[in-house]
Amino acid sequence: MSKTLKEITDQKNELKEFFGNFVLNLEKTEIFSEIQKNLTDEVLFVGCGSSYNLALTISNYFERVLKIRTKAIPAGEVAFQKVPDLKEKGLAFLFSRTGNTTEVLLANDVLKRQNHRTIGITIEEESRLAKESDLPLVFPVREEAIVMTKSFSMILLSLMFLADKIAGNSTERFSELVGYSPEFFDISWKVIEKIDLKEHDHFVFLGMSEFFGVSLESALKCIEMSLTFSEAYSTLEYRHGPKALVKKGTLVFMQKVSGMDEQEKRLRKELESLGATVLEVGEGGDIPVSNDWRSAFLRTVPAQILGYQKAISRGISPDKPPHLEKTVVL
Repeated sequence: MSKTLKEITDQKNELKEFFGNFVLNLEKTEIFSEIQKNLTDEVLFVGCGSSYNLALTISNYFERVLKIRTKAIPAGEVAFQKVPDLKEKGLAFLFSRTGNTTEVLLANDVLKRQNHRTIGITIEEESRLAKESDLPLVFPVREEAIVMTKSFSMILLSLMFLADKIAGNSTERFSELVGYSPEFFDISWKVIEKIDLKEHDHFVFLGMSEFFGVSLESALKCIEMSLTFSEAYSTLEYRHGPKALVKKGTLVFMQKVSGMDEQEKRLRKELESLGATVLEVGEGGDIPVSNDWRSAFLRTVPAQILGYQKAISRGISPDKPPHLEKTVVL
């Protein structure tokens, strides 16, 4: 079994164990109280690639539940000081799976000089980010493949849970979603397995707010693993120009959200009339899951499976994406 496939499939059972052993204990840690104490009017979320998509998704959720202003910024823009009106002093989350991404480390230096309290999000305890950030948060996730999969889901779950805990909200929904995860994985696999992927050479991922971050990450998984032309847009933005590329062979994943049933129905009908195959992820969709924003941590799984299966259909090894390394060092 390839490393990538193993780490995708690990989630089916590991999410429950991870949730029980790590996530539920987050509020007992020193870093939980430190984050509570250092929350400011504007919190920064900084990363590259998948870690930027993670930062964007969590940024939206922090703003939603904690009623604070947040800003998600590509690490390179912070590292080379191209961000307008970046406030002095504050709280900044920096994301790097390996903890050694050059732009993230440079961004950490810049933000610390500007008196930001930096939180280093990584899965590598001995990494530079873990050692150089003010508050390292190291996740007990082992991931060896070049393509980021299960660590994305687990970090997203953890930080969304943490935001609700800080806000004093119920976290019961997370328990329910984690309990549903094995079934969600099986449904996702079966739905994608039925698609003739040799007939589809253009993938589109549509979602709003937190689910837009999920869509960006979904497109990236398919590019990295299968070298397939893949795009992501805010759902209704797709009508404004990008739909010109829709044809037979276009596969569209639409992330359903509450209160948008009529708009989603119309868009699906329109895209199908242009030749696209459309799959909906969410309540009443082809791959059913709660429309609660908290379900974001599950919603990248279908694209991880799609990217892997498309790679195999093309005779490509998802373990060896061309030109890519696990850590980008400038």
